Amino acid sequence: MRVRVRAAHDGDLEALARLWHEADELHARLSPGFFRRPDVERGRQRAGEALRDAGESEHETILVALSKEDAKDVVVGACHLQIYDTPVGHTMVSQRRGHIETLIVARTQRRRGVGRALMNAATEWARAQGAHQVLLTVWAGNEDAERFYAALGYRTISQVLGTDL
Repeated sequence: MRVRVRAAHDGDLEALARLWHEADELHARLSPGFFRRPDVERGRQRAGEALRDAGESEHETILVALSKEDAKDVVVGACHLQIYDTPVGHTMVSQRRGHIETLIVARTQRRRGVGRALMNAATEWARAQGAHQVLLTVWAGNEDAERFYAALGYRTISQVLGTDL
């Protein structure tokens, strides 16, 4: 499957809202005490805010993956990426890092190279912004994502542990 990646724009709002809805459903299923059940309108609003914020910041982008369907480009995945500068401190190395906030591939398009194309484009974008590392978070129970990122060379750097009170 041939995938093209480009920066998202306002015309991608509905596709992004659908993709974020899929991610929200997964997160709510994996951790219902942490994530609300997804709401279509809230997802559309969130996608709109993310698009606006990315458009206004030189340190943030949303990339979309496009696939040809009936000679038309269709959004089949998205990656929201931000750049952070680690603060100067006594114990941490100050460094510019990219953080993948969200990576979503439409359920029907998985295992076709869409995620890999998005991650490659995100890595190149982060490198162009001066980042020396790309980080991301995977929620417990998302084994498919863990295997995918491991295949790309990502490894566990830290873990967040919690307990209910």
